[in-house]
Amino acid sequence: LPPIHINFPVQSTCGNTKRADDEYSELGSLSPEVSAIYLAMQHSKLECIDEQSQDSISTDGGCADPDEAEELDEFDPYTFIKDLPELSMVVPKFRPVLLPKQTRSCPRTTLVLDLDETLVHSTLEPCEDSDFTFPVHFNLRDHTIYVRCRPYLKDFLERVASMFEIIIFTASQSIYAEQLLNVLDPKRRLFRHRVYRESCVYVEGNYLKDLSVLGRDLSRVVIVDNSPQAFGFQLDNGIPIESWFDDPNDKELLALLPFLESLVGVEDVRPFIATKFNLRQKVASATSLAADRRM
Repeated sequence: LPPIHINFPVQSTCGNTKRADDEYSELGSLSPEVSAIYLAMQHSKLECIDEQSQDSISTDGGCADPDEAEELDEFDPYTFIKDLPELSMVVPKFRPVLLPKQTRSCPRTTLVLDLDETLVHSTLEPCEDSDFTFPVHFNLRDHTIYVRCRPYLKDFLERVASMFEIIIFTASQSIYAEQLLNVLDPKRRLFRHRVYRESCVYVEGNYLKDLSVLGRDLSRVVIVDNSPQAFGFQLDNGIPIESWFDDPNDKELLALLPFLESLVGVEDVRPFIATKFNLRQKVASATSLAADRRM
């Protein structure tokens, strides 16, 4: 399914500049191949993409003046969520589901995992401490993607795969993400399904993940993502996690395991997630930009 587009008031940006910890970037003007490369480079720095030249990119934030850069740094995902329209306003009423029904042997509860800055960090810049690399070809040139894995990733994936139906749902394009996942899970033993940007809902520069498109009972769906706005349409299903880039002492995945284990077998995961993370209160406390503009 193609991404669905809608516009509504959000914080101002400088062209196509995006924040370092925001997983999503508006790359619609670029070819799929080039977009994939830029997606692999996201998060580490501010990116400014020249829409007039597919080969030009700056990662030093130079396209934004200090005031605009400061405003970008103050991006609040909960303000963004507060201004979201109802899901029924942005997706077709009879939108088909993406995935086949669960088999009898499949765990009842589904764990949806984001990819970049949740499980791994990718870059085009050569780094000696990368865990693996893979090539991407675009514009008649070969490029190497360097990938670091979040600490304890292997142990985390092995554990959750034994308890949940694991689905990767990433806003990255498949030309990049598919190759990365083939390295992480070459035998397709861990991830039962892979869902990419084409299945996201595009809302003002962000690719949001409508969990209902997966065709699973939302009372038994959990999503872990470093960008809370990504699951803004199903807030009570979402577990936010700190963005990861290269900290070797990070233990977020390990720390998350006990809570995930507590969700196995419960009839409805949403009250447990809502109580623990209190995201609705954060949204309620956020200042609506749409309301500010009406004042």
